[in-house]
Amino acid sequence: MITNEKIYILDDVGLPATITQDGLKVLGYAFEYHRYKQGIEYLNALQAEGKGIVDILLLTDPTMLHRAKQRVPLELRRNLAIVVLGSQDDFVELGGTEHIINHFGAVDILEMPVTPLAFKMLLHRIEHLFRQRHRFALLQQELSESQNELQRISDLGAALSNESDTEKLLDTILTSCMEMTGADAGSLYFVEKKPGTDSNEQDYFADKHLRFRYAKNMSRDIPLEGFIMPITPQSIVGYVALSRAPLTLPDVYHLPEGVPYSFGGRAFDEKWNYRMKSMLTVPMLNRERNPIGVIQLMNKKRDFRVPLSQNLDEWKGLVLPFTKRDELFIYSLASQAGIAYENKLLYEEQKILLESFIKLIADSIDKKSPYTGGHCNRVPILTEMLARAACESQEGIFKDFNLTPEQWYELHIAAWLHDCGKITTPVHIMDKATKLETIYDRIHTIKTRFEILRRDAYIDYLTAFQRNGISPETLEAEYKRRLAQIDDDERFIEQVNIGGEYLADSHIERIENIGKQKIVLNGETRDFLSAEEIYNLSIRKGTLTPEERKIINDHIVVTIQMLEQLPFPRNLARVPEYAGGHHEKMDGTGYPKGLKREEMSIPARIMAIADVFEALTAIDRPYKKGKTLSESMNIMAKMKAEHHLDPDLFDLFVKSGVYKEYAKKFMLPEQIDEVDEAAILAIKPKPLTVQTETATHS
Repeated sequence: MITNEKIYILDDVGLPATITQDGLKVLGYAFEYHRYKQGIEYLNALQAEGKGIVDILLLTDPTMLHRAKQRVPLELRRNLAIVVLGSQDDFVELGGTEHIINHFGAVDILEMPVTPLAFKMLLHRIEHLFRQRHRFALLQQELSESQNELQRISDLGAALSNESDTEKLLDTILTSCMEMTGADAGSLYFVEKKPGTDSNEQDYFADKHLRFRYAKNMSRDIPLEGFIMPITPQSIVGYVALSRAPLTLPDVYHLPEGVPYSFGGRAFDEKWNYRMKSMLTVPMLNRERNPIGVIQLMNKKRDFRVPLSQNLDEWKGLVLPFTKRDELFIYSLASQAGIAYENKLLYEEQKILLESFIKLIADSIDKKSPYTGGHCNRVPILTEMLARAACESQEGIFKDFNLTPEQWYELHIAAWLHDCGKITTPVHIMDKATKLETIYDRIHTIKTRFEILRRDAYIDYLTAFQRNGISPETLEAEYKRRLAQIDDDERFIEQVNIGGEYLADSHIERIENIGKQKIVLNGETRDFLSAEEIYNLSIRKGTLTPEERKIINDHIVVTIQMLEQLPFPRNLARVPEYAGGHHEKMDGTGYPKGLKREEMSIPARIMAIADVFEALTAIDRPYKKGKTLSESMNIMAKMKAEHHLDPDLFDLFVKSGVYKEYAKKFMLPEQIDEVDEAAILAIKPKPLTVQTETATHS
């Protein structure tokens, strides 16, 4: 028999002992005989004691067959076999043998009168029947367990493929292995490249070592202390990595003779009052069948959920050896885990490559123009600071706003790329510190012309003096007046060349008058200033002409064109939108697309605020001084009122204190002054009107 349980006979026919005793004597090890009524009472008593399900043979006559099952309590029917005892006429009346078995659920019939031999043969058949039933049930259970384990491996494979967090991935791998095998503890080791070591095509392990990366223990609270170890056959983990095959050990304190490895965990056991015994160590192989890590499981238990006692003497019988089935399943799981982990590593390496390339672009802009290189680095920081404040806020439009880790990464990439188009902007325009600057500042050429004017004035003075028609005093006074005028004009041109907030009409007229003066250069008489020089010096605001400003502004168009040509994956699909929207305005008068507030995402609107604030406060711009905190916030408050900046985000910028946090890190102490937050927050957006497009040189 498969089980030690007996088959209980419930005789509802009342066979005499002369019929039953011979069969029971021969098969007494397997059967226990009871009259029906007493047998039911006896089995109910066993059930009440928690003895569990038993095998029952019910002997019934044809008159009771229709309700034979109902005569046995429901909880005892699972392993019930019914045998009908009757005459041939009884069987015919019931529809024949086939009908009795198929319709009434009987397993056998026995013709009356019953002989001792017939009863004994019946018992043999019933014993065989229950033996087969138990075998079938066991096979069903094993099949169900196998299906469950295969499903768990399949589900785990999907979970491993979908998990993007490395620590969660490691926990999923190890916890699943421990649950599947009943292990009390487990560790993960990973193969890493040794710094400063050359690879060897003939030896995969030449430039590698093992890192103890993750561990769990169900019975002891042990802190994780990572370490590295060489990959050698002297350690169990190293041996498994080198052999690329699983290793099962029933007791690590008693290893087989002649093995190259030894167990080095006795000091650990003593320190933590633990006793490692059974161990299963399995390599994690990649697609090339090279080990990228090792899974090590310790102390298989009957119940994974029950921790082992602090008293080691109570462990007897609780720690079991790992089975071949455990080894096969964990080896299969380890392959999936290895591929999943390698995919994660490749994904992380690709992210690092992408970020490095992006920062390389920013660094190229930095080297191209040191005046705006800091901008490319600071805007991402400020963008993420304000985005974090938006995620933490529970007010207004931010109540349901949040960013997943992937969306944070998307915003991070977009912020770093927001000015990548500047890589095509000519340096002499990007760095144009004065109105006359091109490859060099042409003010020096004009100053040379002023020297020529002084020389000519002196020549005129000497010539007039030799004619003796005018008194020396008058000539000298006129000469000095002329020099003073030249000096004043030179200072004026130098001042105008610097650029400012506004240039008056009178100043433009004076520039034109200075430019009309005649000067002889290389024997040719010409205007003191060329038309192009007058045009540049007459710039009313800043240092850029409208044409140059368009080139500067077009950097965002180039940025969008560059980014839209890149095949961003789905998780980075909004990078062009975020990066390309920081010069848009809430009323639709921005550039390049003229988007309105409702057409822009919150991250894109956040970047617009970060871009403006950084541009206003930056101290590395050649064309202006960095403004103070109060000046910058007042300007931005006006931009909020004019629907240039998102009012909700700007108010959050103020209330959250993000602007102050940024100022402490990136502004000079003399720039940081008091800001009247109440007054700024009191400013409300004006009723929407058509606005004239303007641009910020940032």
